[in-house]
Amino acid sequence: MYNKVMLTVKNISKIYETEGIELKALDNVSVSLRKNEFVSILGPSGSGKTTLLNIIGGLDRYTKGDIIIDGISTKNYTDRDWDTYRNHRVGFVFQSYNLIQHQTVLSNVELALTLSGVSPSERKERAKNALDKVGLGKHINKRPSQLSGGQMQRVAIARALVNNPDIVLADEPTGALDSKTSVQIMDLLKEIAKDKLVVMVTHNPELAKDYSTRIINVKDGKIVGDTDPYDDKNEERDESKRKRTSISLLTAFQLSTNNLLTKCGRTILTAIAGSVGIIGIALILALANGVNQYVNNLAGLGSVPSPITVDRVYLQSDSFSIANVKTDDSNANGEIVAEDDIKDNLSISKQNQVRFNDTAGLKKYIDENSETINNITDSVSYSYDVDVNVYDKD
Repeated sequence: MYNKVMLTVKNISKIYETEGIELKALDNVSVSLRKNEFVSILGPSGSGKTTLLNIIGGLDRYTKGDIIIDGISTKNYTDRDWDTYRNHRVGFVFQSYNLIQHQTVLSNVELALTLSGVSPSERKERAKNALDKVGLGKHINKRPSQLSGGQMQRVAIARALVNNPDIVLADEPTGALDSKTSVQIMDLLKEIAKDKLVVMVTHNPELAKDYSTRIINVKDGKIVGDTDPYDDKNEERDESKRKRTSISLLTAFQLSTNNLLTKCGRTILTAIAGSVGIIGIALILALANGVNQYVNNLAGLGSVPSPITVDRVYLQSDSFSIANVKTDDSNANGEIVAEDDIKDNLSISKQNQVRFNDTAGLKKYIDENSETINNITDSVSYSYDVDVNVYDKD
């Protein structure tokens, strides 16, 4: 059995920064809480009592200091560790109830068990037992809007207790209730505090005095009073309750489906809007791709200087080269010009230049004059090599 200290807040400070201005909500606060006592935190608005409650529950992170839970420091806690702590060790009761309006009372209480890996049948059984304990066993199929304020607060308490937590945190649990209902809720919390740690934030000193076993007064972020402080520092370590939070795929799917079906009209409109958006983006991308390809094709056609390009055409003999034909890019008319080569001081007059406008004409000229060309010398041989790139302007 470990020491009666459940939780120790050690030199905790919480500082909020807004536009370069620091606001100190808690200033070097230290307090030890027993495993079964009813603690009321009193103080004026802005004194830091709710911040202290949220830090104890893992809903907010401290700036400096440490929280020691069953002898284990939380300085090295990861997000997953805090999730496990909140789900298995702490139950929350809020002033505004925080119930899901479209779900039944039973479903609201079951929701606290979904992250614990509890089977659906066991979840339902434990939720019914918790509602029986708070006197709502006959209202399990109602929705929160069909209940009174006191009944909704009882549902919130049942939800906080269904996971059998070690700590119950209540933030102004009677703030929205009448006097008679407030007494009923306080009696219930007092009964719970017999074997659990109950920490309540309240503005009502009379309720705190009548029901609490310990009152802590907070002012300007500091503890200014404690009716029953605990000073023993010999806390022992207990890791038996460090469970991992998990949720099955089937449970997640069922919760998601239930939520979607509850707001069927909104879900359909959202699906239609999403589909229209996706289809619109696809059409825009397709159109843009088509326009880019069309522009690239036009750019490729416009860069061709003439419909036909002849890289090289030549006639040769054993003694000299008669003609060297090539594309003349500077020719404004895009004509193919055959220029005579000068070799061994042999000069051929300009009259022998022949112009061709296409490859077919060049081949025709050679075929028609092949006899003349072959008779230039006794040992003339000729050939022509044509490299042609043809582009269709159309």
